[in-house]
Amino acid sequence: MVLQRIQSVYLLIAVILMVVFAFFPALSFHLGDKTVLYGALESGRAGNMHINALLFTLTLLITFLAIIDIFLFKNLQRQMTVCFVNIIIALAMIIAICIQAFVVGNREGWTVSWQWYALLPVFAIIFMMLAHKAMSRDKKKLLDADRLR
Repeated sequence: MVLQRIQSVYLLIAVILMVVFAFFPALSFHLGDKTVLYGALESGRAGNMHINALLFTLTLLITFLAIIDIFLFKNLQRQMTVCFVNIIIALAMIIAICIQAFVVGNREGWTVSWQWYALLPVFAIIFMMLAHKAMSRDKKKLLDADRLR
């Protein structure tokens, strides 16, 4: 018996949030008239933008794991494991963003501006946690159904 319900929607929302996060900077650093952006696809000074390898790789990994997790509904235990690993990776990405903000922010004269896009991975983690909870409920239902047989 396979249950596939609300966790697919939660995981799809997490995928959408991570895709939007990839295209916008999470932080901007200011020193006088200089502005440096920090994001997955937009990092660096205006006119000299490049891809941030760490954030881009983590964003792609989180996105692809969530997409794969949607299609693992036939093996509920594996789906729960992949979802949990994905939550850990997303937490690592948030920690990397915070470390970058505090390292550059502690330099003399630099100010850090958090963009609202920095909250998108946090919301993605919330939706992945909701999906994991829904998977746990489905697992409990399957165990109860097996017990009654």
